[in-house]
Amino acid sequence: MGFFNNVKWVTLSQLIKVSCQLLGMVIFSRYLTPGEIGVMSMTLIVVNFVNVLRDMGSSAAIIQRDVLTDSLKCSVFFLNLSLGIALFIVAFSLSGVIADFFKEPELVNTIKIVAIAFPINSATAVHLALLERESKFSKTAKVEVLASILALIIAVVFVMRGAGVYSLVIQTVLYAVISSIGFWVYSSWLPRLKFQLSDVKSIFKFSSNLVGFNFINYFSRNSDQIIIGRSFSVSILGQYSLAYRIMLFPIQNITFVLTRSLYPVLSRLQDNNNEAVSVYFKVIKTIAIIIPPLMLGMAVVSRELVHVIFGEQWTMVASMLIWLAPIAIMQSMVSTTGSVFMSRGRTDILLKISIYNSILQVGAFIIGGFFSISILIKLYLISNVLMFFPNMFLAVRIIGGSFLDFLYVIFKPLVSAIIMTAVIILVSNYIIDFPLGNTLSLLLKISLGIMIYTMIVSVLEWKLLSNWFRSKKIKSLIG
Repeated sequence: MGFFNNVKWVTLSQLIKVSCQLLGMVIFSRYLTPGEIGVMSMTLIVVNFVNVLRDMGSSAAIIQRDVLTDSLKCSVFFLNLSLGIALFIVAFSLSGVIADFFKEPELVNTIKIVAIAFPINSATAVHLALLERESKFSKTAKVEVLASILALIIAVVFVMRGAGVYSLVIQTVLYAVISSIGFWVYSSWLPRLKFQLSDVKSIFKFSSNLVGFNFINYFSRNSDQIIIGRSFSVSILGQYSLAYRIMLFPIQNITFVLTRSLYPVLSRLQDNNNEAVSVYFKVIKTIAIIIPPLMLGMAVVSRELVHVIFGEQWTMVASMLIWLAPIAIMQSMVSTTGSVFMSRGRTDILLKISIYNSILQVGAFIIGGFFSISILIKLYLISNVLMFFPNMFLAVRIIGGSFLDFLYVIFKPLVSAIIMTAVIILVSNYIIDFPLGNTLSLLLKISLGIMIYTMIVSVLEWKLLSNWFRSKKIKSLIG
């Protein structure tokens, strides 16, 4: 059940999923227009909303509970299944209303098709939670890798045959079907026809606060898509959606690997603050070493990156990434706090802080919607700065840690990333007059950034690195 064993398997799964997402992003951006990407972004607004309600926070409750009965598992399973069926019916029935709201007729069909995944995902929520509770991430990794690869292959075939946005819809449904079958097989748990209201009530306080958090977090994170879809054109939404997906990559993949592995471990360390703080700060240090150089580096090469990988039709994405990069750095750390609050059963604090976060973010989007997409993104950055410090302070304090120690953990990697960025900008100003193509310029800047950052972080974090190499050497000798 070790944290690093969890990380190993979740990392494997995410590496394959990331590769599939990157490959898919490149292929689909060549075959689909910004407008078609915008339609799928609107469809995903509905999908993400359903994901908030599909298990009412019961999956996290199953992982967090010390004692878990079969009666509780059965009761939660049938509650989730009922919710999934109900959400399918509602989404199918309201697809026309949603399409009218966004003034996009194509949404009627995309929502009806993607709704098929709702009851499928709900029916497998307990099985996935049981696997994660027991830290059987090797099994979940196999399922997710297979589902990602097969869904991508089939979606690419469809898009190359002219299926348009429906290739993305098919990919979403296929991933749900394939992964659900795999989780059922590996879990080996079969529900019995049993439902007790008392079981549901026993997790109500935990799950109700979590649902409230997820509900608020959904509108906070998706209000930008809704407001941009209403205030600006579908093409601008498509540009923003691609930039936002690039920004989310470190959060959804690198940070997700760590937080998904962290939650079951912290849940078992509720009575050991010292160990909990140690594990959590190791996660934060890992994020601080990886994410800042990745995102700041992406910002300074955004023009060449977008031109080489996605093509000239996505030029707006480059300017958006410059402002979204620091947001990604802050969110990569803030996104770990949910695991901390849930592991201590303090979903009440999670709910309250989410209300604060939502007011800031939604307020930024509403005000920005009256002006331009550029102003909206800049206000989004300001709101994230105001969110970062209280979120991290509460998370560190609840497990008995010091906020000053947290700042010390992230200080050296941040300084290294900032110096790397400054050097790349300085060099860029000198080589601008040379006739370098976008591809050569991109490779040169990436190589320079890796070299500079590695040198600086090796000097500033030499104690950490020497301890790591020493532990690896000891393990190899023991082995």
